[in-house]
Amino acid sequence: MTGECIVKTENLTRTFGSITAVKDLSIEINRGQVFGFLGPNGSGKTTTISMMLGLINPTKGNVNLFGTKLCPDSLKRVGTVMDTNGFYPGFSARDNLLIFGSLHKPADRKKIDASLEMVGLASRARSKFHTYSMGMKQRLSIALALLDDPEFFIFDEPTNGMDPEGIAEIRSLIVKLASQGKTVFLASHLLSEVEQVCTHLAILKKGVVIRQGSLTELLSKDNRGELEVVPSDFDKALSVLKDAGYETRIEKSSLIVKVHEGDAEKISVLLVTGGVPIREMRLSKPRLEDVFIEATGQN
Repeated sequence: MTGECIVKTENLTRTFGSITAVKDLSIEINRGQVFGFLGPNGSGKTTTISMMLGLINPTKGNVNLFGTKLCPDSLKRVGTVMDTNGFYPGFSARDNLLIFGSLHKPADRKKIDASLEMVGLASRARSKFHTYSMGMKQRLSIALALLDDPEFFIFDEPTNGMDPEGIAEIRSLIVKLASQGKTVFLASHLLSEVEQVCTHLAILKKGVVIRQGSLTELLSKDNRGELEVVPSDFDKALSVLKDAGYETRIEKSSLIVKVHEGDAEKISVLLVTGGVPIREMRLSKPRLEDVFIEATGQN
């Protein structure tokens, strides 16, 4: 049922001695959402995922999965892609899935073949794992996560090591899973990819959620974009805009100006009255990268 709460964390906190890795983290993820989880290195993403999977206990707060407290039964409905270290290097991709797929129930060879096909490994199904590239190893991790047809996926950097074609394929797979009513939790540092697939997201800084909501809401709340200006006199235009307090840079054959709503008209008047005719002017909408940088202070 659309709108069903799949994951809910309440005041989730984890300390390690005097260090607080995650503090009072409260998020809610509903069925069918692709929920992006973003933050600089060391912001608490992996610690949060570990608590969501029951790998470490929270110092405070709790995690609910599918409307119940975290337990083995609810975790059976979760597929995870975190790393590739557990596979047997001397066995083929298919044999690895046969082994891991039979840990808690008989392995289904048809499902194994379907999973390998879905992640683009069917042609290399019988190749040894140690001959795989990093991207191929990531694909095998995803194939393993798909085996039991879980309702909720946790993907931690699923495109690590992949080439652009592989990244595009995994992006399509995530969109397909969501269209089937699956729910995806995606931790990634590739902001352009997150912006293309995620419906909702949370931004973490030093263990604290500082932004969260739907992607549309977050981009509109930022209320900031970039104005591309082609003036008749670059040096004079740059001087006028900087004197007026606008953050401006030269990019190729344009001036790029950071603007908020209503600034475009002000800048147009400012340049013309300053004796700088404008040849072209285009306004671009804010990107997720802009929101992330402003929220986290990353430059």
